[in-house]
Amino acid sequence: MISNLPPRVCADALWLIDAKARGGSHWLSNADCQINAITIAGSTQPVSLLSRNESSSKNSNNNHSSYVSSPRSTWLRYAREEARGQLSAKLPASLSQLRAIANTGINCIFSPLAALISASGIDQSAIVGNHLVSTNLYPDWQVQDIAQMTEELIGEYPDRPLMMRNICGEVTPKLASSLQAQSWDLIPARMIYTCDPQLAPLWKRNHVRQDAKLFSDGKLEIVRPEQILTSDLPHLRSLFRQLFIEKHSRLNPDFTPAFFELCQEMRFLDLYGLRFQNRLVGVLGLYENTQSGWITTPLIGYDTSLPQELGLYRRLMALLLQQAKERKLKLHYSSGASQFKRARGGEANLEYTAVYSRHLPAYQKIAIKLLATSLQRLAPQILKKSRLALT
Repeated sequence: MISNLPPRVCADALWLIDAKARGGSHWLSNADCQINAITIAGSTQPVSLLSRNESSSKNSNNNHSSYVSSPRSTWLRYAREEARGQLSAKLPASLSQLRAIANTGINCIFSPLAALISASGIDQSAIVGNHLVSTNLYPDWQVQDIAQMTEELIGEYPDRPLMMRNICGEVTPKLASSLQAQSWDLIPARMIYTCDPQLAPLWKRNHVRQDAKLFSDGKLEIVRPEQILTSDLPHLRSLFRQLFIEKHSRLNPDFTPAFFELCQEMRFLDLYGLRFQNRLVGVLGLYENTQSGWITTPLIGYDTSLPQELGLYRRLMALLLQQAKERKLKLHYSSGASQFKRARGGEANLEYTAVYSRHLPAYQKIAIKLLATSLQRLAPQILKKSRLALT
């Protein structure tokens, strides 16, 4: 029975059971995908499959599938949205005709990439180990595990590219090398930041000390996971959406009320709240993988209407750093807010998406190779400047 499993395994199992029965949209409102499963080295992992309608090229201009389920959103829609955002910042709304011309130019610039993505069929990938969060944390699987997994996936999905997100040599060095040894291509996806809170020099950094002082000033109450009430969940979701969806991008994962209930009841994520003047003003969701020794936060939000001087984001990140230290885990800061994270010990690492295509028709393999080559050349510089994704 599920109830007899360890808490982390129990939460993952329930996530997978409901996802298989109801689809990814049960947990993420902008992830219309089917969820299957595969066992890797004794660990049952989800496999997400984007629906045919969701990934078709005719929907590519107005679709808002989250980048955690759609490779088209990862590499095309996000970059295009970033370019349009920078354009809007430079051109006032009064210059509507010039804006329209510039937007047409942006579409033309990205059209070769869009064509490559369509030809490659990359949006039809079977994505392994995908819990539909910004950062999946895996065990450090070895070559024999990946070889067996690859063979099984080819048999199950002979007409689909195979994919695994969130591959970084700093986080899981064996996994990265094992995938390459089995002929998986590594395509740049994000610039991430990592640190080790167990190292004493980190806590001597000026910004870390200032954040710790702010965190302990007594002005806000920390609401721990066991103190979160069912009645708090709608407000916590609203805080998350204010930051992730409304301020940043509709391509970010938009967690459903059911997902927040899962976190409260089963601790899929450990939910923490910040309370100020008797109301919740911040939320943080922690995800850990003790097998790999890492912790991250796929969910963060705060009341964006409150004065910046209150330091809500700083307080939440100080809480994250403190929890990583207490749990004796390394911290995956995820992406975005690069200057902020560097100042707090974050070291930049390029994160990849692994893709396997050897079983596909020649034209598809060529398109994927061209896509990989293009992104390997262009993505590192683009990702260093990207400001869209917060985590």
